This record gives sequence, C-alpha cells and structure tokens, in this order.
Amino acid sequence: MSDQNKKLTPLGKAMAKQMIKSWEAPQFQLETEIDCKRIIEYRESVGFKPSFTTILVKAAADTLLKFPVLNSSWDDDCIIVHDKVNMGIAVDTQRGLLVPVIRDAGEKSIREIHEAMEAIKIKSQRGNFTMEEMKDATFTVSNLGKFNITSFKAIVNAPEAAILAVSKMTDVPVVRSGNIVPARIMRISLSVDHRVADGATGARFLTELAIALENL
Repeated sequence: MSDQNKKLTPLGKAMAKQMIKSWEAPQFQLETEIDCKRIIEYRESVGFKPSFTTILVKAAADTLLKFPVLNSSWDDDCIIVHDKVNMGIAVDTQRGLLVPVIRDAGEKSIREIHEAMEAIKIKSQRGNFTMEEMKDATFTVSNLGKFNITSFKAIVNAPEAAILAVSKMTDVPVVRSGNIVPARIMRISLSVDHRVADGATGARFLTELAIALENL
C-alpha cells in the first residue's frame, strides 16, 4: 500500500488556519475537580432531563457575568469586553469539529439552554450548521465526558479570551468528616489568553464556577 495525499476540505483548511491563529496566543491553564453529587441530584430534580453539558453551560454563563474580562476578545491593540455571553459549544460531527453558538446564554434559563442544546445535538449528527450559527462566540465549552478522557486542556479559540475543558466523571474515594466514602469527581480546566487576563482572575473564575456547581 502506497502513501496517499489527502486533500483538505474547505472546512479543514479554515480549521487549520484558525488553529494556527489560536496557538499564537500566549496561554495558561488552570485545573480543578468538581464533586458531582449536587449536579447529579439537580439533574434529577428540575422536571426534565438536561444534559451535564447543559448544566455546565448554564453555570459557566452565570459565572462569566461576574468575570466579564473572561467574556472578552483580543483585538491586537485593545480588549473587547462583550455585553452578552454567546456560548460556543464544541461538537464532534461528520464534518469534523464545529462550534455552534448559544446566543445570550447569560440571560437564558436552564430550560432554554436545554432546548438550545437539544437543537445542537440534532444538527451535530450531520454537522449542517450555518455560518451564522457558528459566529460571534465569546467563550467556548468543550466537553469530552462521553469519551474515556479523565483530564485535558483545550486551546483557546481566538480571538476569545478563554475556553473551558470538561472531562468524564470518575468514581474515586474521598475523605468526608474523617471517613473514606465513594464520590463522583469531574476535572475541569480553564485555558486563558494571558494578554487578556492573569492567573488570579482565572483562578477566581474557576473557583466560583466550582462553588456554583457543587451548590446547585
């Protein structure tokens, strides 16, 4: 069998150029663990069945409203602080990795985000998102929880300031009140463009997000 030249599709070319642009941004990563007990309980209590990504998106959007600098874009000679949280959702499709956007997620209820996520799920099966549906994201969530990935760090999707990487839930022993008990833990990491925000700001955001998810 001889080597084959695989031509890039227009989408593949666009993604390659975007990755180069994103990689040029000086980035740092922060990671923490979430005790998923309350997330699981909350999911069962709301009267419908939001995905774990939906719950994460809602919590991240609410937390971003408190940290607007992380809901910003780098623009060479200035930082654009956006007044709305337009949440990009990284999805795996037949056409490759695409990032449709839930607009104004900071003002949406958990049910509204659930409905938007269901629409994304249906469209992602074929990857037939329009360019309009994939523009103007101000922050991105990438969840690889359905795969056997226990920890990863994502590349900031330039010109956005940050991206949240979410891994699978794992069963681990933890110490509570001096006793070793089973728990479900999920690692999340935040990658940040260091030109836009510093480590302390990123750490405060990730801490606030963890508190929100563990106290739903």
